Amino acid sequence: MWGCSRRKEIGELYDRISEDFARTRRRVWPSILELKGGKGMALDLGCGTGRNAVALASFGYSVVAADLSIGMLNAFRKKSSRLGIETVRCDALHLPFKDGSFDAVALVAVIHHIGGKENRLRTMAEVRRVTKCGGMVLITAWSILQTKFLRRIIRIISSPFSGGELGDLIVPWGRKGGRFYHLFTRCELENTVKRSGLRIIKSYGERIRGRLPENWVVLAEKD
Repeated sequence: MWGCSRRKEIGELYDRISEDFARTRRRVWPSILELKGGKGMALDLGCGTGRNAVALASFGYSVVAADLSIGMLNAFRKKSSRLGIETVRCDALHLPFKDGSFDAVALVAVIHHIGGKENRLRTMAEVRRVTKCGGMVLITAWSILQTKFLRRIIRIISSPFSGGELGDLIVPWGRKGGRFYHLFTRCELENTVKRSGLRIIKSYGERIRGRLPENWVVLAEKD
């Protein structure tokens, strides 16, 4: 069962790999450009070491960068203060922000780390709650179609028989541990966003290296 202890494990894993992550994950996600041109307050939820938060600040937003991993936040805090970006440690299922706090929310490569459909729906409900009416929300998640996972297809398909969901997978980070992923179909991600009450503006697959989409991208609005 996906409870607080399991989410704590993920936070602790990212604490352990934060220095490696900061060194090897520097490129801004292309889809973050979907939020360019906005203004006001932006939340980078699951900010990691801050690469997308920096991009949002360069677009002109006042940015709050939030993450479950204190290691990730500490790696980012070395530069966040001089950029005027506030950092907050929190759980995506329980956001410590008032209703309607943000004009834009980026949930980039985060929701696929949350196990259990109800937990993902709760996360999206929290995202919607803290977004202003008319605000934009960007959500990305790993695609189940990635060619690099074809050799693991039996494990992905058989996950429901071991108490998980179709698409659940553990991806190792060297010898430091394994990261939980729930790989999405495009339809599943769209339905998760719709059920939160957000209105989808656009939805597409994002290819970075392969011929098939590595990520699904959804841009939505709070009516």
